[in-house]
Amino acid sequence: MPRPLSLLRHPLVGRLLALSLMAGAPLGCVTGTPSQELSYSDQAEAYFEAGQQRFERRDYLEAMRLYNTVRNQFPYSRWAALAHLRIGDAYFEQDQNAAAVEQYRAFIQLYPRHEKVEYAHWKIARAFYEQMPSEFFILPPAYERDLSSTRDAVRELRIFLQRYEQSEYAPEARRLMRSAQRRLADHEFYVATYYLDRDNPKAAAGRLTHLLRNFPGLGLDAEALFLLGKAYLQLDEPGRALTAWTDLIEVHPEHPRAGEAKRLLEARGLNATPEQNSDEGQGG
Repeated sequence: MPRPLSLLRHPLVGRLLALSLMAGAPLGCVTGTPSQELSYSDQAEAYFEAGQQRFERRDYLEAMRLYNTVRNQFPYSRWAALAHLRIGDAYFEQDQNAAAVEQYRAFIQLYPRHEKVEYAHWKIARAFYEQMPSEFFILPPAYERDLSSTRDAVRELRIFLQRYEQSEYAPEARRLMRSAQRRLADHEFYVATYYLDRDNPKAAAGRLTHLLRNFPGLGLDAEALFLLGKAYLQLDEPGRALTAWTDLIEVHPEHPRAGEAKRLLEARGLNATPEQNSDEGQGG
């Protein structure tokens, strides 16, 4: 978030800020100059800018202290809202995502017409995304672990994109959405293969159908269609198997699974149109 006003516009504020930072004391208490010489807004800005400097140095605890000073001592200044928002940013930068979400949501509730509400919504979605399981190499794949936080991230990213389709943050939101959805798709695929390996083709077919319907275009369609055809063959539904494999061959003709599906169809004599084989399967 860009810094607001520069202290250079207020030489007295800048001088008091520099002295206060060196001394570690509040503004107006280190120079002998009464703080009343500064306006209410200038004092609020000075504390806020001090917080900004600490934030940029990654001294987040001190930054939060200064932002809280703005909120508590200058609640009617324009800097109070920005200080509230920046506390959320400080939590976010410290990977305290739940606390960051709480701050951002409180900001939206307190300042619903503020120009930074869109930014707060974006940071909420980002914070939920950051709470997803990591892909740390010594841990099981993320798709094998609890995915409730991933579903939460997809929900919040979807909400953001519905509200702010033309936002400057929308391209990144779409990228994160695709990443989170891919993890959910990976999970569905993983569970489907688990069921197939344990002779439960009905459950596998349900998972694969859910994957294809809800997570298309994420790189798993061809593999999912191939396994769906296998599941239907195990269920003795050759018509449905033909439909799945025909879709695979027509939509993903260059995929290795398409050639494999063709060979399996030929070996089983499933060379007619999907409609004909479906009728045959139902009649048999």
